[in-house]
Amino acid sequence: MLIEAIPWFIPHRNSPTELSMKLVRTDKRSGEQCEMTLKSEDLYVLKSHIAQALSVSEQDEDGQYLVLRTDTLGTQPDASDDAIGAIGSALESRHFAARLVHQVNPETLAKAFSAAVRIGELRAAVTELEEHLAEGRHREDVFQDWCERHAWAFGNAYVTRDDQRVIGIGDHVDILMKSAASGLRDVYELKRPDKDVILYDDTHQNWYWSAHTAKAIGQCHRYLDTLHRAAEFGLQPARPDIIAYHPRAVVIIGRSHDWEEAKLRALHGLNSRMHGITVMTYDQLVSQCHALLSHVTAAEAGAEGAVSELTA
Repeated sequence: MLIEAIPWFIPHRNSPTELSMKLVRTDKRSGEQCEMTLKSEDLYVLKSHIAQALSVSEQDEDGQYLVLRTDTLGTQPDASDDAIGAIGSALESRHFAARLVHQVNPETLAKAFSAAVRIGELRAAVTELEEHLAEGRHREDVFQDWCERHAWAFGNAYVTRDDQRVIGIGDHVDILMKSAASGLRDVYELKRPDKDVILYDDTHQNWYWSAHTAKAIGQCHRYLDTLHRAAEFGLQPARPDIIAYHPRAVVIIGRSHDWEEAKLRALHGLNSRMHGITVMTYDQLVSQCHALLSHVTAAEAGAEGAVSELTA
């Protein structure tokens, strides 16, 4: 019997190239063939299982082995593998194992590891966003993908992101967020980070919205009107759970890392004159992420301390 693995690379315009693989089994006697196609996500699952099986097969003697799920430990597969290696090495230490048995409550240890992993995930997410901006990636779909994966960046005022984007005929919002306090929905609209946010009029000596920002604000006005009408009693008929009553909108556009204090104050002033819509920059989003990360890190400091004491 002969088994061939034939890789297929599928290019996408707005996302990375996808890998799939066709497995062809050929009976040498009859020539009969049987085919199976594995998608990209199937290949990652198969890779994980093969790695686990190889780790066990390479051991010199029989024994009992602990299998840890790695796909939730980090945002990158390599980071997950490194985390598992670090945990495994720690568990092999006689000193560490003895302290686990005699000094640490299992629930406390679980919380400590969970806190450390969660903080690591948040830090990796913020680093990814900063790299997108630093490397000049300006396509909206790049930031759309990041925000969909890290809706926590919009703050503790929200509990989750909806997968629903269509709110009416011809109206597709970028992100719908559910309020933690009321359960009502708000809109987030993402624009390119390389566009002007506000401009200065030398003649009248005042700041004003750029054309790109003004268009986004007008777009949000239409979205808010549509969403209020369509979802006041639930977005019917498909999503009655999505309720929006006098929703608000946030436009994220442009950069502000090199702004002077006067320009930042001008943005705040222009925002304060609007009702129901706020404009913020991607650098302000990064700053908001750092503030949230600091809050989580401080809250979980006790749990991280438990891990630090064990390794001392």
